[in-house]
Amino acid sequence: MYQTKSTSGVTVAMLRAFVCMARNLNLSKTCEELGATRQTVRRHLTDLETIKGEPLFTVIDRQYHLTPFGQASLDGAKSLLLHLDTWSGQSSLTKNFSEGLESSRYVDAEGREFFSQQHPVSKVALDGLPILKRAFVAWGNAETRIEHEAMQIIRPYSVLYRKGPLGWVFADIGTESAYAKWFGWAWSKSAIGKLMSEDNVGDEFNEFIAGAYGRIYDEGGVRIDHLFAYLPKDGGDPVPVTFQRMLLGCAFPDGTPGLSVIAVITNQVEIDAMTEEHQTEIPPDLIMDCPPGIAAEVA
Repeated sequence: MYQTKSTSGVTVAMLRAFVCMARNLNLSKTCEELGATRQTVRRHLTDLETIKGEPLFTVIDRQYHLTPFGQASLDGAKSLLLHLDTWSGQSSLTKNFSEGLESSRYVDAEGREFFSQQHPVSKVALDGLPILKRAFVAWGNAETRIEHEAMQIIRPYSVLYRKGPLGWVFADIGTESAYAKWFGWAWSKSAIGKLMSEDNVGDEFNEFIAGAYGRIYDEGGVRIDHLFAYLPKDGGDPVPVTFQRMLLGCAFPDGTPGLSVIAVITNQVEIDAMTEEHQTEIPPDLIMDCPPGIAAEVA
């Protein structure tokens, strides 16, 4: 019987042991990765289970398995560790906030810098790109309903996600979306049902790209960011690209939440941290500021 005690007893070592064991499901590999003894790792896991009040793992035939409770607890533990590392400067991802808006910088293993900067939603109405203005209006007219007829004008340009137990799942990828344009037809047709995290790019990069998704998904609403990143084009090497991104909290026909992501490849970004060395010119055939379908509808 587990006895619950104050959560003030949770330590970073406990969280690291839990996350590492959840990834490896192997005690020896976890000990090697953490540089700790088997006794120490077991103690950290047992103490954390005691604090949480339920088992995080079961052991069957000497093989570790996450319990449903352990699986449900994993994202929170990962997030706590990532935020601690980011806050303490031990992460390749840094975040700052100014007047309630977030800016991020990520440095990959090759030393390349990635940037994102959140902008006020009012910027869409004031001087937003035509495609984002139209998306904002469609979302409002549809009252967030994904399958509403008002949303059909922007569906080709959007990517839809559900949030499953293991992370973000691709539910739909528009044929004219930035994802389809950049990553290619084969990728976009093969990604449906897959986890976004299956690309194995690491927790810090996933947090840089998708850290804002959770709140919009859970609470609804809209968010606008401008981003600069190095992304593999058509399965090749990473190349620099700038884009604006709108997140829209939506609902599927059964009432369950969904997230619509409209990324717009564009040269028009405002990111304070970018310098001349980061400037890149997007080829005209990739620019999405006002695609033909939107231009015809607006006209």
